Order: sequence, then structure tokens, then C-alpha cells
Amino acid sequence: MRVKSTQLAQHLQRGLSPAYLLTGDEPLQIMECSDTLRKTAREQGFTERTVLSVEANFDWSALQEATQTLSLFASKQLIEIRLGNKSISEAGTKLLIEYFAHISESTCLLIIADKLDSAKQKTKWFSLLEEKAVVINVAPLELAELPTWITQRLSLQGLRATPDAITMIAERAEGHLLACAQEIEKLGLLYPKDQVLDTQHILEAVTDSARFEIFAWVDIVLSGDVARSVRQLRGLRAEGLEPILIVWALDRELRTLAQVSYALQQKQSVDHICRTYRIWQQRKSLIFQAVKRHPLATWQNFLQQTLELDRLVKGASRGNIWDALQKLAVQVAGVRLLNH
Repeated sequence: MRVKSTQLAQHLQRGLSPAYLLTGDEPLQIMECSDTLRKTAREQGFTERTVLSVEANFDWSALQEATQTLSLFASKQLIEIRLGNKSISEAGTKLLIEYFAHISESTCLLIIADKLDSAKQKTKWFSLLEEKAVVINVAPLELAELPTWITQRLSLQGLRATPDAITMIAERAEGHLLACAQEIEKLGLLYPKDQVLDTQHILEAVTDSARFEIFAWVDIVLSGDVARSVRQLRGLRAEGLEPILIVWALDRELRTLAQVSYALQQKQSVDHICRTYRIWQQRKSLIFQAVKRHPLATWQNFLQQTLELDRLVKGASRGNIWDALQKLAVQVAGVRLLNH
């Protein structure tokens, strides 16, 4: 059974199927479809999740073990196989045949793969999945579809835009959905709900150099240059920049670093990690040098601290948001604070 990515929500209203193959070469849609499937699985009682990343010499017996193992605290589990650009071996195909022959209501299988070429679509395992599973093929949006997608995305941020503004957003993103989504997310932080954006609003968001300095500041923090990061943060404050934007940028980066740290701990390859978390070549060295600075538990602790930053910036906690930002930034950069 085949389902378009745009039809996934409607499909899931009828219930969760025993198995899914999610494949394509559009990172944002792959990420959001997989998030939707995970969320639906959790809502339907699949509270345990087992992730298997297929690398060279992957032992497919891990799939069999996963189907036979449940923790004491869960009655259902989602088994997620991250196939990437690999194929499923003959041994893996036999185990899939076994899985479908004895489908259990206690498991749901999700296989996430890169775009499948014609050779892989002729394999026995693909034919099996095409027959037994729901195949979701994620294709890049056509240029004509982008304005509607942008309009819907803006609506999720509580914003609307003129046709010219939508065209400008599309041109800036050059058809790259992830970049486009980040641009729209930024607009949602900059402008109030129900704002109708015109081209001037878009230009102001783009040409405000102070906002671009946020991302430069985050990179300085990751580089470990403590003194410069403190000076830069004071400069951003002096320029009157809203701290909510800085919190958002830092939280996003820390989330990536925690994920990368976990993936390295699981012995995933650097190339696989870069593909999974969309780490571009020009930032690869910065990210991997930074992630070695702290163990996984520390990156997770930093993420917890961003929750307090969020409460401070929203007025839900008492304290100085700028002091808290600086405190977290210098820790990320490598400073160990006493009594922390």
C-alpha cells in the first residue's frame, strides 16, 4: 500500500498499520513524517521504542531480538530501523518474512530509508514491504506547490503573508524546505500573531544584521572561545536584541549536539550522523570538536537548562535572563563552574 506524505495524517486517523517504509530525499518531510508516526504510536500505547541503525556488517538478528523483547514497563513497542542508503540483506529479508508471518499487535515496525533507486525497488525485501507495509515515498515539492506549503507553514506560526512576500520567502529558500521552515520559524519569533507580512517585513528580517550575529555567536560558543563569546553576548544585549531569539538559537544547537553525542556513543558513523542531523560540510569540524568537549550526560543537562531559560524569558521564573544565558554559554564553551 502506498500513501503520499501529504496523506499521512488522514491515513493515521484510520489507525496505525503494523509496518511502514518511509523513503525519500527531502530531509524536512522525512523528519516530520517520522515524528508524526512516532507521536501516533505513543498515543496508541507503543511507549517503548527500539532504534536499529544499519551500518556495514549490521547483524539483522537484532530485529528478531527486538520483536521478542519488551521491558517490564511497556506492553507495546515501536521498532525503528534506520536504513539510510543501505540495503536489507538476505538474512534481514528472511527475518522480515518471519515478522509478517507472525505479526503481533504489540509491535509496530518503521523503516526509514534514503531515496530508493530502481535496483533497490526490484529487490525481494522491497516487494515484500510494498505488499505488507505502508510505503510512504517522500518527494521534493514542485515549485508550483511551494507557495501553498509556505502559506500553511505561516499559518502554524499564526501569520499570513501577501503573495509577493510568499514569493520572496520561496526565492530566499531556493526550494530547500528545511531552510524555508527555519526562515518561517524565525518570522514567527519576530512578529506577533495575526500579523500580515509584506515584502518589507521579510526584508527587515533578512537585513537585520544583529539577528544574523546570533548564529555567529552560537558558533563562537561552540568553538570554545569563552572571552569572545561573553563580549559578543554583551554586544547583542547592547543592540537591544530580544533574548528569546538567542534562547531559541542556542536550544536548537544544543539539541543537535546532544543527538550527535548519543549517536557517537552508539558507534554510528560520522557520515551517517551528518546525513541524519543535516550537518553541512562547513560546520562539520565545529560540531564534532564541540561535542567531544562534554559527555552525553552533560549535553543533556545543558538542554535541561534551556528549559529554565525559556521560563525566564517568558516571565514564568524570576532571574536575569542575560546572566543565565552567559552562565550556560560559558559552560558549553568549556568552563566548569563551581557548585554547579
